[in-house]
Amino acid sequence: MEAADSLSIVGALRHVSNLEEKDSLVQSAADFFVNGRVHAALEQFAVGLRTLGLLEELQKNSGLFYNMFVSEERPPQARDLCTLFEVHFSKQGSNRRARENQTICFWRDWLKVEDGECSPITLEMILEFASGASTVPPLGFHHRPPIEFLHEANKIFPEANTCLVVLRLPVHTDYESFKKYMKEGILQAPTFGVA
Repeated sequence: MEAADSLSIVGALRHVSNLEEKDSLVQSAADFFVNGRVHAALEQFAVGLRTLGLLEELQKNSGLFYNMFVSEERPPQARDLCTLFEVHFSKQGSNRRARENQTICFWRDWLKVEDGECSPITLEMILEFASGASTVPPLGFHHRPPIEFLHEANKIFPEANTCLVVLRLPVHTDYESFKKYMKEGILQAPTFGVA
């Protein structure tokens, strides 16, 4: 009953009294969306592929082209987050740079959350905090997201701008403080990237 309006619009509304009829209902709705609603777009895409002779090659060797068209979601790993961000350091030789180097070491050590070190924090939660996405998009972000540093004494929690995809790490003098405030900051900001 909850889906009656939607099913009626797509012409798939019918009484369901057993599981076989349920499967038929789902098939009808899927046919509408795949063969009806997006049919014109798929045809235009096929015409474009035919232009360069790619459609025939795709049909003959579909296994070779699978990864180009289908992105398999996999959970992020620590090395993914290490390479995803571009670190914006202060000038080499400055006092700030020395503290930033230490903070990046803390960051890389802290990413061992995948080993359960900072439970309940997960790498997906960290990525979501920084970007708003729990996985890296198949085509990546528009630019390489930067890591910036918060040197102000009152800035003890991490901050993020999920629109620009910028992560700002707090500068702490010891790893335990860094770990504590990173964990608290992310847990306290489940829907926005600012703690």
